Amino acid sequence: MKKQKSKWKIVAGIILICQLMVSIIAGGILVWLNMLPTKYTLLVVLILVWLLTIVYYFFYSKVKKKKGKKLTAKKKKQKLYTKRSIGCAISAMTMTLCIAASSMMWQAGDAISNITDHVVVTDMVSVYALADNSAESVADIKDGVFAITQNYDFEHTKTTIDKINENLGMEIKTQSFDTVFDMVDALYAGNVDAIILNAAYVDVIESQDDYKDFSDKTKTLYDHEVQSTVVKDNTDTTKNITQDPFVVYVSGSDTRNLKLATSRSDVNILAVVNPKTKQVLLLNTPRDYYVQTTVSGEMRDKLTHCGVYGIDCSMGTLGNLYQENVDYYVQINFNGFSTMIDAIGGITIDSEKSFRTSEGGYYISQGTNQLNGTVALSYVRERKAFADGDNARGRHQMQAIEAIIQKVSSGTTVLNNYSAILNSMEGMFTTNMSSSDISALVRMQLSDMASWNVKSFAVSGQGSSQKTYSMPTKRSYVMYPDETQINYARILVDKVIDGVILSDEDMVMPTLQ
Repeated sequence: MKKQKSKWKIVAGIILICQLMVSIIAGGILVWLNMLPTKYTLLVVLILVWLLTIVYYFFYSKVKKKKGKKLTAKKKKQKLYTKRSIGCAISAMTMTLCIAASSMMWQAGDAISNITDHVVVTDMVSVYALADNSAESVADIKDGVFAITQNYDFEHTKTTIDKINENLGMEIKTQSFDTVFDMVDALYAGNVDAIILNAAYVDVIESQDDYKDFSDKTKTLYDHEVQSTVVKDNTDTTKNITQDPFVVYVSGSDTRNLKLATSRSDVNILAVVNPKTKQVLLLNTPRDYYVQTTVSGEMRDKLTHCGVYGIDCSMGTLGNLYQENVDYYVQINFNGFSTMIDAIGGITIDSEKSFRTSEGGYYISQGTNQLNGTVALSYVRERKAFADGDNARGRHQMQAIEAIIQKVSSGTTVLNNYSAILNSMEGMFTTNMSSSDISALVRMQLSDMASWNVKSFAVSGQGSSQKTYSMPTKRSYVMYPDETQINYARILVDKVIDGVILSDEDMVMPTLQ
């Protein structure tokens, strides 16, 4: 009996030590992740200590006999085994839950680290030849002439040329042109054999009526993927994100693959956030707005083209337009948007009318609709079904963002889907918010479980046809900003920052007398 007791004490001690170590690891990861409010973290720690104490009790406490009754050796042994079995079961359950929770929390921390600290944006530079060219690779036309431009994204073009030269073991002959359209014209005329171009410009080219069939008239002979790490440049490192108002640029990258690539910005929304008043103003700017960008000097360009020159161009241009510093950006491509909607369990929107989407043919009924990621993407991209086209699309985009905010502001949604949300968007989502900023926002929301007052306002303008910085030799549709609406939008931004709670009436611009 003494030997059995001694062996059991060793086994029980090992089990308790294992449970203690697993509990410490789980608690440590929880503290490291820093997502839960302090009171919840302490509660979890107390529960783990309590479970450890209970297991200790079941392992080492003696079997007590009831008053006036004697326990036989057999019954005493049975009760002892029962207590130890219960203790083992509780310990096994605790360790299993701790290991599962640790794994989930570690994945969440790793995912947020990848989003905030290890973001890589892809530029695809391709060699295009005419579709009827017999060449099937760059090697087949290595002695020909390759059109390039040094005025747009020459850095990535140069990297691609160097790679081609390395692969061929020779230097290809290049001819420089002023614009991408001059390059395409030269290709069509047979003056060059191929053009080397960042794939992000294909959408710019095909936006012109005379070049809509560019993809049909050409074929790709070579693709070179150039990856660059996003530089994290928090414009205000002293800002307390849970106390101070801040402005986030929400950009929808016009790409559909599973990587974030340089492209036009199809969505351009500023989210003005006051964490103290729980007020959010979503401010939509049409993608065709004809504005002075941070890279175009005195010449104007479409706002959507800023995305081709980088996220900083879009942030700076919008900041100048509304005379407000843009603190952060959140950029997501179409696949990222769709997967995020699915990760949070879909969204609820109210449609102003019934229609069938142009992409996918999904039916949207007037009134309340439950949308999954795929249908939501078609909904926010729809413009043909509405007389005001892009303006309607901007409203729907803000509507979707509001629905996402309302969904994730539920603490249960965040806790149940946090890891899935982040993991589903890896490589399709980027932000210059630090991991500590994101943790602080989640912790704040879980702490007060407050609802947010989300209001939307969209500016508009007058359509016209003009040459742009990106297309200096071609006219394209642009929208001249309505300065009255811009000024009113600035007033709304100032109100949110000053702590004013916006009403529905505030979203209707006063009529000039």
